[in-house]
Amino acid sequence: MDRVIPFVRRAATAHQPFFAAVWFHAPHRPLVACEPYRALYAGKEYADYYGAITAMDEQIGRLRDELRSLGIENDTMLWFLSDNGPEIGDPGSAGPFRGGKNSLYEGGVRVPALLVWPRRFKDGVSRLSRTTS
Repeated sequence: MDRVIPFVRRAATAHQPFFAAVWFHAPHRPLVACEPYRALYAGKEYADYYGAITAMDEQIGRLRDELRSLGIENDTMLWFLSDNGPEIGDPGSAGPFRGGKNSLYEGGVRVPALLVWPRRFKDGVSRLSRTTS
């Protein structure tokens, strides 16, 4: 995020459209959260997993704060997505779908995604694709 924020700031200041793809490693094996994030969950199972997610959440918050301060939050499209299903045995969930990472079942190949675009979706819209038989 230390590289993305200056890039976004330069583009916004120049009134230029921009595209930034930010890929976080977390939460991905090997699961290792740095201090102080691991300390937030000390003594709990999956402390590294939850610490890594908290660190990622903080960085996404930094980006959203910057977009807000630049006055471009409403016109900026933010996509949040994963690469595939959760690692079997980790606390992640594939919801109602069977399988996970390294599986060809739906829980391993479906990619969860979330779009935030305030100018276009004011009230929040939820869509879940469903399979039909």
